[in-house]
Amino acid sequence: MTQGVAWILCSNRWNSAITEYALSTARALRLSGWTVFFSGLADSPGEHRARAYDLPGDSFKDFGLGESLKLRRLKKSIGPDAVFLFGGPETVLARFIPNTLRIRFRGQDKDVTDRLPPLKTRLNMQHCSAVLVPSRILHDRFQNILWQPVMPVMLGIDTGKFHFHPASYGMERRPTLRILGRLDPIKGHQTFFSIFRQLLRLWPKNRQEPLLEIIGEGANISADQLRRMATDQRLREGENWRLQTGRVENLSEVMSATDLAVISSLGSEVICRVAEEFLLCGVPLFVSGVGSLEECLVDKSFGCSYRGLSEERAATLLTEKLWQACQETEAQRQARAQAARYVFSLEVMGRQLSARLDELRAEDPDD
Repeated sequence: MTQGVAWILCSNRWNSAITEYALSTARALRLSGWTVFFSGLADSPGEHRARAYDLPGDSFKDFGLGESLKLRRLKKSIGPDAVFLFGGPETVLARFIPNTLRIRFRGQDKDVTDRLPPLKTRLNMQHCSAVLVPSRILHDRFQNILWQPVMPVMLGIDTGKFHFHPASYGMERRPTLRILGRLDPIKGHQTFFSIFRQLLRLWPKNRQEPLLEIIGEGANISADQLRRMATDQRLREGENWRLQTGRVENLSEVMSATDLAVISSLGSEVICRVAEEFLLCGVPLFVSGVGSLEECLVDKSFGCSYRGLSEERAATLLTEKLWQACQETEAQRQARAQAARYVFSLEVMGRQLSARLDELRAEDPDD
């Protein structure tokens, strides 16, 4: 029996974290028994991925006001109980479809770091029935400003794709740290190189020297620029660190082979996709603590944050945590991955979304 009909509108042009959250919302609701339609920007990564997941729905060329007639026509044919909006022009366009639940997602870095002017924020959200956020920190920020319900639901990950691979664990013959994500100043590679250099100085000489691997494609930093940052810290590529660019096909297996995952970002990390993926692969985290990262550490086995520590103290903590991590058994890794499933799976996300929607539908919307 269907729970209802949900319509996802997402105008994102890129495969961003918000696009990931929109797709996960659709897939999670479908797992919970909802009929789901996904309307993305025509020929965008989000639209292509939605069709690969067999999510039906017409795309839009730009979500401009000129498409209001198409929007109303589709709304009439789909008959949604809830419409999800992800912050682009679709949020304005949705003013043309009253008398339905309109749920606005907020999960950008500026939502955590910038001042939220109460009047402007309320005006921008006045046509929305509720606000969906990926973390408790955003729930607390918006709850103090808005009249609408604020629903905190963490991102759900496909556990069929991201899970612990016992055969991969232990493949690296030395203690291994990994940083995964685009090469960008916001990801904090330069600062972490300094911490890693101090780790190498602290590491006992009778133990095998650790390895840092960075996996990512160039964005606002090129591979050559990253290499110069490492050279400035007297790190030697191929000896104590290495770089892998391009797409990784067996990502879950590579993650599972990691002793300790590092999220070194200096900002952003509001949705925390990579942190959750590592945990589902059984890998503990060493995180900078920006954004919502510390909310991923819901179990004491999930790792630690070095927020607020000096580089020297962070290196000391990293030395301790890496040594602990590289001595773990497969059973410990499997237990961590299982614990993560109870928090970060699509099934859990779907149940939480469905429960929140039931609460909203029990009330009469003001549209």
